[in-house]
Amino acid sequence: MNISILVLIWAGLSLFLIGFWIWSNWILYKQKSGWKVFAEKRRLRYRGGKVFDSPELSGQYQDFEVLVFTAEHDAEDGRTGRRLTSVEVSLHSSLPISMAIASGGMVDLVEGLHFQAEYRPDFSGWDSSYIARSRDSAVMKAYLNDKRVQALIKLMKIKNAWIIVFFTGERGLLRIDLPDPLNDPKHLDRLLKTLIEAAKVLELEKGETARLKAHVGKETERGGEGLPPSVIETPETVFDEPVGLTLEDDD
Repeated sequence: MNISILVLIWAGLSLFLIGFWIWSNWILYKQKSGWKVFAEKRRLRYRGGKVFDSPELSGQYQDFEVLVFTAEHDAEDGRTGRRLTSVEVSLHSSLPISMAIASGGMVDLVEGLHFQAEYRPDFSGWDSSYIARSRDSAVMKAYLNDKRVQALIKLMKIKNAWIIVFFTGERGLLRIDLPDPLNDPKHLDRLLKTLIEAAKVLELEKGETARLKAHVGKETERGGEGLPPSVIETPETVFDEPVGLTLEDDD
């Protein structure tokens, strides 16, 4: 191959890499600027980190604890895969069982929990790719009423969104992962309002805890190795990033 052609290829590749680096850092700069403005407006904690670190937001938003950060999801072949913006909302309610509901790239995570009891709501819009699993079908079916299923479908229909809702028996979490850096404060605000609206629907109503407890054990899965329905065994880095709620006991 002619040396001049090699030089042109090298120069073109170099320009592409430099351009990509500039573009990536411009996106990061816009994200940090937008998140900082949003944090000041909504009185959230903002952590900008080092120059090339992704920012993080945390604090109370409409009486819910929220956490906004960037997560790196590994590809199936072990290489670094996608960087997604993650928004977590901690729920006030807990269930008497452990349960996980997911869409998109979060489905594999739920399948890795080895829950054998799966429920497919008979509801228009519930896609076959979605997953809802636990170790107790009776409680899961009682909890996932039409109103909650409809709220979940609304979130799962958000373009390119990965959704997961799970309960450990002590706490609950709603999370969305998106390829959008959410550098527009107005867009971030709209998304959080949408999540909070869904979170309110997912919360237990007055007296519902007792009604759900009455279902425990009626349809508990077999082969659970003697573990109670509220126990989950999972790796420490369940989301490939430290999160506000893990699937293991903290203490």
